Amino acid sequence: MPKRNRKKVHYYRYLTINNEELEVNADYQKGYGVYVEIIQKIVEQLDACYRIHKRVCVIVFILHHRETSQDNKDISRFMNVIKQWIKRKYKTKNIGSVWVREWEKAKAKSHHYHCALFLDGDVVNKSFVILQAIKSKWFKHGHVPVDKLDNPHYNIRKENYKETRDAVIWRLSYFGKVRGKGYRNPQSSDYQTSRLK
Repeated sequence: MPKRNRKKVHYYRYLTINNEELEVNADYQKGYGVYVEIIQKIVEQLDACYRIHKRVCVIVFILHHRETSQDNKDISRFMNVIKQWIKRKYKTKNIGSVWVREWEKAKAKSHHYHCALFLDGDVVNKSFVILQAIKSKWFKHGHVPVDKLDNPHYNIRKENYKETRDAVIWRLSYFGKVRGKGYRNPQSSDYQTSRLK
């Protein structure tokens, strides 16, 4: 596997992680590659959350900036703020998360973050209230309003586990795409996940 930014790049539709073949959003013929390490971490945190809660609500969103920066202090602070708010409001803990930093310079004047939260599906099974809080808290800090995404949440349960988990992994494998990564301070990262065990 070739490497870029010290990460392995995968160009094919199926990627094996922990002896499991997963369908990912990569295309060799179009030159669309994904970083293996990012997808591994996403799958690890999604599965850890499911082991803890047995039902998981996955909420997906994008955060845009008015001006770019070389580090990720703002997203790190913001994810801590939103997680603390969720913990207080829903009396829950063990929240999984991932964010990736992207900047396609030909299309935008600043970078943005693709984000997902992995929550206890017994206390959260819809995204509206949490997305409203995300929008207001991000905008309050002087950033661009949050776009509404199609299908912003998924509920993984025992009865739909395989198909819904597959759909989530496919959707979030886009987070691992090579294009748009690397425009940052070398000491900063292109991504970060939670550390659920």
